[in-house]
Amino acid sequence: MSQPPTVALIVSTFEQPDYLRRVLAAVSRQSRLPQEILLADDGSGEETKEIFSRWSAQQPFASRHIWQAHDGFRKAHILNRAVAAASSTYLVFLDGDMVPHPHFIADHCASARLAAFVQGHRALVEQKAAAWFGRRELAADRRRALWQGQLAGWKNAWRWPMPIVSEKNHLRGIRGCNLSLWREDMLRVNGYDEAFTGWGREDSEFAARLMNAGVRRLDLRGRALCFHLWHPPASRGQLPANDGLLEKTIREKITRCEHGLDGHR
Repeated sequence: MSQPPTVALIVSTFEQPDYLRRVLAAVSRQSRLPQEILLADDGSGEETKEIFSRWSAQQPFASRHIWQAHDGFRKAHILNRAVAAASSTYLVFLDGDMVPHPHFIADHCASARLAAFVQGHRALVEQKAAAWFGRRELAADRRRALWQGQLAGWKNAWRWPMPIVSEKNHLRGIRGCNLSLWREDMLRVNGYDEAFTGWGREDSEFAARLMNAGVRRLDLRGRALCFHLWHPPASRGQLPANDGLLEKTIREKITRCEHGLDGHR
């Protein structure tokens, strides 16, 4: 099918202004620019606001900073608010610690299919290289990180001559940090479930509802690359409760969450 006519890039962040600066610089270098970008901010301070404001003023597309006061990890809530504020037909999700390849958005758009979401993958930039990765041209930083033994997940670090797209019916490898879908499919399942607080499983549960609703998972390899900058792990204290929510969705074949996108439209 033809590529999506309009695209929104939704970038989630919380108090990683230096990383966000590098991510935004990479967005400016995209071979296909989005029609709009929405920064889904879970309560960052003034530095993040200033970085995004200065960057936005220089871009040829619409930009909005969607902010909420920080009250623990509430990524599902802020993502739904950003989606509600977007007007584009196709949504591409990226985390604010993921430096995208120059063809990141173009690859997601080229892989779009009706009634399907696209799961991309990532390479991992280790702690020492995370201090500088993304400040220069990607090929040079990638080469330097490789030489220093600071790059993991090599198969996701280079764009392949031909992508491999396969349909998957499981949740292994689901990560909301590199994912795209049609807005209408997101509305079908009512977006992210805001019952999820604390780190973990909100993206897997979202994907489970999509598949329960008949939206296929397309796993994309060799394209839509991004590079995850190392950071200390988030607290896993809420993970058992979130696991329970995920298990319920799978067991009961739930397609729509109760507290989701409808609350912001």
